[in-house]
Amino acid sequence: MGNNQLKFRLSSWLTLGCITLLQASSAPRFIFSACASLMEQNYHISHVQLNNLIVASETGRLFGFVSTAAATCFPAWMILFIGLVFGLVGYGVQCFCISHRIPALSFWQALLLNILAGNSSCWINTYCQLLATRNFKDSYRTIFEITSTYSWLSGKILTSLVEGIEGRKGSTNSSIYLLLTCLVPVAAGLIVALVHICLEFMEYGDSDVFPAVFVLIIATGVYTVIEPVAPFFGFVSLRLRAVILALVLTIPFAVALLTAAADWFSAEKYHSQVTRRESNDSGESNPEKVSKEVKIAIGEEREADQKAGGEVDSDDKGLFKAGNDAGMKKLLLNVDFWMFYLVNACGPTLGMVYLNNLERITQSRSMGEASFLLEISSAFGFFGRILSIMFHWYTREKSVIANPALTVLLMIPMPIAVFLLLDSNRCLYISTGILGTCSGALIVINSMATSELFGSKNSVAKQTIVLTNIPLGSLLFGYLAAINYQSEGAGDHGVCIGLQCYHKTFIVWGSICFTGTILSFLLHLRTQNLYSQKSFSVGN
Repeated sequence: MGNNQLKFRLSSWLTLGCITLLQASSAPRFIFSACASLMEQNYHISHVQLNNLIVASETGRLFGFVSTAAATCFPAWMILFIGLVFGLVGYGVQCFCISHRIPALSFWQALLLNILAGNSSCWINTYCQLLATRNFKDSYRTIFEITSTYSWLSGKILTSLVEGIEGRKGSTNSSIYLLLTCLVPVAAGLIVALVHICLEFMEYGDSDVFPAVFVLIIATGVYTVIEPVAPFFGFVSLRLRAVILALVLTIPFAVALLTAAADWFSAEKYHSQVTRRESNDSGESNPEKVSKEVKIAIGEEREADQKAGGEVDSDDKGLFKAGNDAGMKKLLLNVDFWMFYLVNACGPTLGMVYLNNLERITQSRSMGEASFLLEISSAFGFFGRILSIMFHWYTREKSVIANPALTVLLMIPMPIAVFLLLDSNRCLYISTGILGTCSGALIVINSMATSELFGSKNSVAKQTIVLTNIPLGSLLFGYLAAINYQSEGAGDHGVCIGLQCYHKTFIVWGSICFTGTILSFLLHLRTQNLYSQKSFSVGN
C-alpha cells in the first residue's frame, strides 16, 4: 500500500474523530434539563418565562442558513471560531451571573444570550459539514449524519463530568453545567484546530469504512446505555467513569493511529517485495517501475472497494426527482406538507419538550434522579438516531419500508409512553427511554423524508420551514406544562410536589401525540402510491 492510500485512511479517521468530538461537546439542548430550577432561582423568573428561554435557544438554531452562507465567504477555521465564541459568550456570561461574579441579568438579556448560544451549534455543524465534504467523496452526507448522532450524547457527557467533579448529589442544579457547556466545546475546538492544521484533506471514497464506523458507534451506544444501570459500574468511582467515557469518544483518533501504523507496515512490505522481484528480474532495482506498480495497486484496490461498497449517497435516486420538486408557493399550499409538519411537532418535538421538563418532573415526584434520567434519555436518543441511520444505509438500494410507514411505527409507542406517566413512578424510566429512542429516530427519518416527499429544490428553505415546528412546539407544549405546574403549585415561583403537578399535562401531551400518530398514518396512506412507484423503478 502506497503513501497516498495511507494518507487517505489516516485523514478519514482523523476527520471522523474531529467531527465526533465537536458534535459530542457542542449540543446545548440538554442544558435546560439540568439547570431549570437554577435558572429560575437566579433570574427570578416564572416557569413560563423559563420556557421562553428554551424557545429562544431553539429559535437560535433556526438561523443555520447564516452559517451556511458564511461558509462560502470565510475559511473553515473562522466558521469554527465564530461558533465557539457564540457558545462561550452565550453560556459563559450566564454562568458568571449565576455564580454571582457579575451583576444580575435582565430577562431580555438572558433571552438574547440563549438565542446566541443556540445559534452556536449551527456554526459548529457547518464546520463539521465542511470537514466531511472535503475529506469524503460520495459519502459525506452519511458520514455527517452518523457523527451528528453524538450530539445526543452531550447530556450524558456533561452529566458524567459534573458528577465526576461534584459527586452525584452535588451535581443537582449545579452551575458547573453551564461552565462546562461553554468550556468543553472550546477545548474540543482547540484539539480539532490543531489536527486541522496538520491534516492534509484528501477525498476518500472507500465505503468499507462504514462497517467499522457502525461497529464503533454501536459499541459506544451500548456502553452509554449499560453504564448507568450495570451493577459492575456501581463499584467504579464517578471520576473514573467520566474518564472512561472521555476515552470512548477518542477511539476514532486511536483507530487513526493504528490504521496509519498498519498501512505503513503493509506499504513497506509491499515495496520490499516489488523491489526484490525487480532486482531478480533485471539485476538492479528500478525505482520508477516500482513506483508505477504501487500506484497501479492503489488504483486497483480503490476501484475494487468502490465496486464492493457501492455508493452511499445518491441524489439521482431521489424519490421525486422529476415528479414532485415543489416550489415554495406550491409547498405552502400542500396539505401533505402541513400534515408532515404537524407530525414532526406532535412527535419528536413533543419528546424534546418532555426531556426539557425532566428536572421538574422528577422534582415533583420527589425522586431526585434528574441526572440519571438525563443520562437515560441522552443514551437512548443516541441509539435511536444511529439505528435509523444504519437501517437507511443498509437498505438504501432496496425498498424495505417507506419513511412515512416507519414514522407511523415509531409514533405508536410515544402516546403510550406518555400515558404511562400518569399514575406511576416506575414507568418514568421506561417512558423516558421510549421517548428518547423514538424522538431521536424520528428526527433522522423525517429529515430524510423532507426531500423525498417535497423535492430537493430549495431544500435548505424547506428544511428551515419544517424546523420552525421545534420552537413553536416548544412554546405551546412547554407553556401548557408550565401553566399546569404553576396552577397546581404555589404560584409563578412555587415548587409543586405530587403526581397532580403534571397529571393534566400528560393527558394533553398524550392526546397530542396520539393525534400525531393518526396524522402520520394518514400521511402514509396519501404517499403510499408515490413510494410504490419508487419501489417499482428500483425493482426494474
